[in-house]
Parts: sequence; C-alpha cells; structure tokens
Amino acid sequence: MTASLPPRASDKMPLFIVGSMRSGTTWLRDMLRRVPDFICPEETHFMRWSDPFRSPGGMGPHVSNTLLRKHREMDGVSEEVFELLLENCATKAILQRRYIGAFAQAKGVAEPFRWFDKTPQNIYGLPLILAEFPRARVVHLVRNPLNVVASLKLGRQVSVPDINGAINCWSEAVLTWDAMARSAPRRMMEIRYEDMLADVPGTLSALMDFAKIDSPKDLWRPSDAHREKNQWKTVLTPEEAALVARRCAKAAGRRGYDLQAQVEAAVSAP
Repeated sequence: MTASLPPRASDKMPLFIVGSMRSGTTWLRDMLRRVPDFICPEETHFMRWSDPFRSPGGMGPHVSNTLLRKHREMDGVSEEVFELLLENCATKAILQRRYIGAFAQAKGVAEPFRWFDKTPQNIYGLPLILAEFPRARVVHLVRNPLNVVASLKLGRQVSVPDINGAINCWSEAVLTWDAMARSAPRRMMEIRYEDMLADVPGTLSALMDFAKIDSPKDLWRPSDAHREKNQWKTVLTPEEAALVARRCAKAAGRRGYDLQAQVEAAVSAP
C-alpha cells in the first residue's frame, strides 16, 4: 500500500525544549509526556542544521544519520513516509509540522492535541524557530556546566572527549540563548535543572502555565526527582575543572552558579 502524505499538525502554541546536551532535557521530556494529549516524538533535529533545507548540504543529516533513523523507527514513522515528507515539504517548519502529524497518526493520537519537541541542539536554530512558529513557546534548560562537561567527557550517551569542545557545548548554547532571549522575552523561559529537581511539582506547574497547557493536579511529585551526583568531582581533573570555571564563569554566574567557589571547595576537601 502506497504511503500518503500525513497532515500538518496544528500550531496550538507548540513548545520547544532546547539547551546544551546533557542538561536533563530527556528527563524533562519524559515528565511532560505524562500530560494528556501533549505529545512529543524522539529528537528530530529539524530546526538545528545551519544549511538551508533542501539545499545539497541541508539534506544529508536527514537521510544519512543513523541515530535519527532509529528515532523515526521508535516514533513509528516509516522510511517510506519520511521520504514522502522530504519530497513534499518546502521548509524545515513544514517538515516539523507534518512529521508531528505522521507521529500522531502512528501513535493513534487524534486531534485536538498539543505537541512539543525536545531537541537540545535546536537552540542553534532558535531564530528560525521564533520566526516560523510565531505562537511557539521555548524553554531553555540549563545545568551546572561542571556536570555537563563531566557527562560529555564520560561519553555514556554523547561523547565529547576534547575538554574545550565539551565546554563549548554548554557555552555556545547559553550564549545563543542570551542573545535571543531579549528578542522575545514573553515567549522564552529558562529553567535551571537543579531548581527543577529541588521542586519538581512547582517548577513543572510553572512551565505548564507558561506554555498555557492544562495539566491534572498531582501529576508530578517530589519523588520524581533524582539526586544530582556532581560527578564532575571525580570525572574532571583539577586542571579541567579550573578551565570550566574560568571559561564559563560569567554566563554561569548570571545563573547563580559560583563555579570558582565549587572548584576551590572540592580541591580543599579532605
């Protein structure tokens, strides 16, 4: 049976979750998936790539990325349907909307529903998201860069062995957010990962208010949080921790992270 082109998902104020890799966005996505009729596929990366969509350089990631192919399999979107989307969608935004439609069909979800996208690296496409989805809300999840860099160095999910490369994953995301947040402050919200763990119900309820999503009471509990391990203390060398503190100090300090004090305390601990 020949596949048919899925419908576009409606723009009922979609939510985009962005940030640095290893900042807790997957955990946040799983919490938000509890909300009835609020759907989210696996990471799409549609708005991330810098090359124009349907240009020679812009198609490669969509057709050759093994991880994204696996994501489509998990979403229930066949390669035949995805090829049809690539052939018929003129822009990244149309591809995003129709992919959500294909995902909803595959999961048996009928309108009306609201949708969100959790792709941290979509922060690189933040200007385009704001322009192409004028009703969208965007959440930036930020985490202590010492723990982000340590997780990237460990490489259990994503590996960035170069210490400066790992730092750049955090700093580029934060600097991009800071530059864009002034352009649409009512549509953009930043949440610290640590604050979310300290008050899961309160933080997520505030997020739902921001996104104008109705959610049942008692959907989240304090027990949903997990302990922040601060694994940077054993993963990073003192020299690496000092480099993170030095390079990220300004942007981290604006968010209440006193990296220098944390590093000095770890060095002086018995």
